[in-house]
Amino acid sequence: MDNGWPRTILTALCIITCGLLGLLAARFAVGTRGVVAPAILDAASPVLAGVAVLACLGAAVVIATSLAKPINAAVSLFAIGCGVAAFAMRSGNVNEAVFQGANFRWLGAETLVWGVATALVSVIVFLVGGPLPDVPPADPEQTFVQGMLRPRALLSLLASLAAPAVLAFTLVGASKGQSIGACALAGLAAAVGARLIAANEQPILIFAAPVIVIGVAQLVLAGQVGGALDASFASGSLNPILCAMPADVAAGSLCGVAAGLGWSKGLVKPTEEAA
Repeated sequence: MDNGWPRTILTALCIITCGLLGLLAARFAVGTRGVVAPAILDAASPVLAGVAVLACLGAAVVIATSLAKPINAAVSLFAIGCGVAAFAMRSGNVNEAVFQGANFRWLGAETLVWGVATALVSVIVFLVGGPLPDVPPADPEQTFVQGMLRPRALLSLLASLAAPAVLAFTLVGASKGQSIGACALAGLAAAVGARLIAANEQPILIFAAPVIVIGVAQLVLAGQVGGALDASFASGSLNPILCAMPADVAAGSLCGVAAGLGWSKGLVKPTEEAA
């Protein structure tokens, strides 16, 4: 698809549709107070909320993969991230989580589940769309799984270890926009770092790596909070990493990594052998 206008129109339509699916999923994640819960586990009916989110996410993947072949897999994942962001924007923030007595260990666990889902979505999109156009396969004879698990590609995932630090330094306040934006910056930093480590490897798992690393950090930090969470939040001593809700992290990582890969195209070396 060489013409810019069809690409732009198709991308816009996919982003809008994914966003609408995210808003639809939020309607099923209402908490006991009558507003959308900060996490699926805090919904009045977690099972219904989980099924709705899974169904809408699956529909978004089917729709967004229409971008994978004519454009590339990163743009497709960005569209899916916009859908998750729409869901996250409707959900509650850390204020609701603290004052309704949410279990922050469970929130960390839910972030990890989002990380696993993000990894699965990324694999599906890359399977459909193929390798990024600026990163040709290092070995045309290898299978998809072999390419994804190349040692250099796995080493690049270490860049995601910077994600919690970026989130901690950039998340100021409790608004959803701040939270998703800070998570997007964390994903962007992970993507650029992955390019610096292994620019000529397919960045398939880097979309999920920041979500998983932040989820682990949330589990660790939740166990270290002293005293009541509401008191820690009111005094401003609650770690910012705990202020990002699970869907915020997933949305930010998908959108941020996609943007980071686009901005760092210049790091890819035009070599025939990337091993």
